[in-house]
Amino acid sequence: MGIGRSVANVVLATGLACAAMGATAITPEELARLDSDLTPVGAERAGNAAGTIPTWTGGLAQRTLDPNIGYIDPYADDRVLFTITATNADQYADQLAPGHREMFRQFPASYRMHVYPTRRSANWPEAVLEQVKLQAPLARTRGYELLDVGRTAVPFPITTDPLQMMWNHSLRWRGGSVKRVYSWFPVDRRGRYFAVRVLDTVAWDQQGYMKESRPNRLANFYAMYLAPANIEGQLTLVWEPVNPVADSRQAWTYQTVTRRVVRVPSLAYDDLDRRTQGLRTTDQYDGWNGAPDLYDWTLVGKREMFIPYNSYRLTSKRLKYADILQPGHLNPDLLRYELHRVWVIEATLRPGKHHRYPRRTFYLDEDTWQVSMEEDYNSEGALWRFGSHPAMQFYDVLVPWYAAMVHHDFESGAYLASDLENESSIARSWGWKGDINDFLPVNLRRLGTR
Repeated sequence: MGIGRSVANVVLATGLACAAMGATAITPEELARLDSDLTPVGAERAGNAAGTIPTWTGGLAQRTLDPNIGYIDPYADDRVLFTITATNADQYADQLAPGHREMFRQFPASYRMHVYPTRRSANWPEAVLEQVKLQAPLARTRGYELLDVGRTAVPFPITTDPLQMMWNHSLRWRGGSVKRVYSWFPVDRRGRYFAVRVLDTVAWDQQGYMKESRPNRLANFYAMYLAPANIEGQLTLVWEPVNPVADSRQAWTYQTVTRRVVRVPSLAYDDLDRRTQGLRTTDQYDGWNGAPDLYDWTLVGKREMFIPYNSYRLTSKRLKYADILQPGHLNPDLLRYELHRVWVIEATLRPGKHHRYPRRTFYLDEDTWQVSMEEDYNSEGALWRFGSHPAMQFYDVLVPWYAAMVHHDFESGAYLASDLENESSIARSWGWKGDINDFLPVNLRRLGTR
């Protein structure tokens, strides 16, 4: 039995036992573990027995950033340990996701995974970690409801409840507020693509980054489309609730042709954005988002797996998008894979509910609670789509987040590459207090004509 499977079985047995006893509040003794054998957000501090996963020792320290240069790879001197290809993939089967194995099957000549030493770089501001401890004894779920989370970024640092783990992903620390300009690219099987350029602005109300807070408001968000020309000036505004059972997501759009602001009847679950060529559903944005009530959630266990991590090379300002985007997948020589422990969670569509993906598997990085990979199955039970999302530590603001997001469609051979900023000259702006006037439907038209 492989190391990954043995870890999974032990954790799964523990999780099933806890589920049978029912959910209980975190105890003072459990809370103290965040200062001892667990990291401040609930991961195992210790490395693995083989020494291939090191001990977490505080993560990557904060350092300054020159916005003209971008992020410099702090691990640039690391050498490739080995490369996984279609020829030797079976040797690493226990540490590979089914999605990665399918990538080797579909693109045997060009797809490869360069594996580097594992660097546990995740780190957060002290104020964020203080809120985790403060709210951990109070946060709770009731069915699909999320309650009493306060301003924490990790409401459930110690849990075996898979739905609570997904909530940890949804509330995770992303800098409090951020404004960024990035591009996404639908890429067809032959490598042809077009760019959608967007100005993204989001402030997390729940974490205290609005001048005027609103009840049950997780985040205020708007996206302004800058390219291509036929959608330039269009906007989408979203009010995201903390508890989606009590208050559903509200969304509006501004269309430049009609110059009208229109309430969107649905922007959730498996709604598609035609600007992605249908390659990503609404609830796949940022790895996972929105209400979880269409699915039954099961904790499969914890495994050691190769996941895309510390992907600084991919963000280099020296790269052009043409250097990154290739037929079938991103340029594999720009990606870095490391061995990390991940929580494996399966979502199965509930009876009477509808979604394009009847079954899904999520892989959450234990150090950040962030969705690292996702597999989506069709109604026949076949693997249809695979998300593999390169992560990095934004060390100037102590934010673990995505360097890019990639969604593969195995039926068409196309993929969507998103969150790329290589050719953007506009630096990210972090940590400002949002003004509610910038997130009101009545002001969308003004934003679109600035």
